Amino acid sequence: MRLTIEKIQHPIAEQANVSISMARADLIHPLASGNKIYKLAPNIEFAKANGYEELLSFGGAFSNHIHALALVANQQGFKSIGVIRGESDYAANPSLQDAQNAGMKLVFVTRKDYKRRNDVDYLAELQAQFPKALIIPEGGSSQLAVGGCAKLAQEINAIKKSDVLTVACGTGATFAGLVCGASKNQSVIGYSILRDESLVGRVDEFIKQEQSPSSTTYQIESADFGGYAKLDKSLLDFIFDWQDKTGILLDPIYTSKMCRCVMQQIEAGEFEGGTSICLIHSGGLQGWRGMEKRVRDLAGDVRWGQIEEGLDIAVQKWGGVLAPIF
Repeated sequence: MRLTIEKIQHPIAEQANVSISMARADLIHPLASGNKIYKLAPNIEFAKANGYEELLSFGGAFSNHIHALALVANQQGFKSIGVIRGESDYAANPSLQDAQNAGMKLVFVTRKDYKRRNDVDYLAELQAQFPKALIIPEGGSSQLAVGGCAKLAQEINAIKKSDVLTVACGTGATFAGLVCGASKNQSVIGYSILRDESLVGRVDEFIKQEQSPSSTTYQIESADFGGYAKLDKSLLDFIFDWQDKTGILLDPIYTSKMCRCVMQQIEAGEFEGGTSICLIHSGGLQGWRGMEKRVRDLAGDVRWGQIEEGLDIAVQKWGGVLAPIF
């Protein structure tokens, strides 16, 4: 299934005379996570061109990136290794079960060692241990990924061009790629779901390293709403309200926080009337599987059933087959 864009009918936007749509990257593959496909594609191409046989990367116990990497590596004929923060007991969770079923070897490390994931010496140790592996940074956040995500912006604009593109920011590569791929008359806003003081500098460096740096206007807004992976009742209420109004299930960590912040800005009059905004749904729906107890505790069994229904609808729209994507 190719990228689609859906018009969003929302009373807050309509009252402000702001047009919003959503780029449904989540439907390209709801488990392999939309933006991850764009980040991984150039890494796969590089690995094939340079004779690598394995792909190695880093993530937490419910990492969308690790999950997507395992599925895509398996499809593309690579072995995969996931360096996972935390205890080996996490191997039983559904995200890592999927990864193992796709052939991924899991290497669990302490939180102290995980902090070394960007250290040159530690990476050299891993390269020596896995000499046939292309080592991909956490979140797939490499310069190669920036180029891949530039194509996402171009695909969106080929379907429907908006004044503003918005996306949730983690490590920053997706956002930087969108900036590089956007039209000159567009602005791109990233919504940081982490309290990360290094994000701005990292994004600027990603953009600088591209051969044709963009002149697109861009900015980063804070949208952590209590911290990474913090799902409280107010955010959950927003997610259910969005699902009720639009029929679209947001993920609990990334796109939901971006959408919530955008709607607050629209309501506060921060976008001029007549502005068109394209919200990018970057996937991550598989992350709900780590939130079941939290949702049941906060909202009850019926609301958890609504989440499951939304996941089922996404899978039905997707079609259930991971077709060749590179």
